[in-house]
Amino acid sequence: MAKNIILVILMLLSTKSLYAEDALTINVGVSEFKPYSSIDPNTGQCVGSGFDLTRQLLEPYNIKIKTSCAAPARIYRSLSSGTVDLSLNIKSTLAIQDKVTFTTIPFDALILNFYANSDNRNGNNKIASIRGYDYNGFRDSLSQQGFEFVDVANAEDAVRLFANKRTGYLLSYAAPFKYYIENEKSQLELLILTNAITELLLAIPTHYAISKASPHHDVLVNVFKELDKATTDQKYHVDAFK
Repeated sequence: MAKNIILVILMLLSTKSLYAEDALTINVGVSEFKPYSSIDPNTGQCVGSGFDLTRQLLEPYNIKIKTSCAAPARIYRSLSSGTVDLSLNIKSTLAIQDKVTFTTIPFDALILNFYANSDNRNGNNKIASIRGYDYNGFRDSLSQQGFEFVDVANAEDAVRLFANKRTGYLLSYAAPFKYYIENEKSQLELLILTNAITELLLAIPTHYAISKASPHHDVLVNVFKELDKATTDQKYHVDAFK
């Protein structure tokens, strides 16, 4: 009798576990980084191509996502605590070392550029940048060269700071810089941005980062292992949707 009761309990627990996996909803959190992620001014929801692609990747596994955008430091804390289950980041980010499991195949690659105002007559040595980003070590390297960083909340604010000549330089990834130019209406800002001197620093692969504190860590690790097997002929996950 006791054995039968134990067997029933185990079967119920197993069924509950399978059901949870079948109907899993996870929290995907990233910093605001147009066009991949931004807050819709009308709905207040975090939207963007990064979420759209993630949703398409996970949908066949019956995993739904809740989205959130926040400052990088807050996302890092949420990954550490498991409040955010999944994010996108580069592997060199110091704040999440040992806090996440990175996927094998990259999501995409980010082009990191160093922009200089072509008319920097007053020798402004300030660099517009995003608070909490170490830019694969370039923050330390440029600081040692005597540059001064002016940190703001997101990529859009950093580009705007540079476009308004508050800084002589900008350390930014190419995608948000391009997005800003395509959507900016100020001719003066466009003139400064389109005439900026651009130095390519490097291309950095971005990976899905699975929180080690997430209750869904093991499920997500297994799902992405399956995705990696299915995309061996692709360099990046985004290639599946191009």
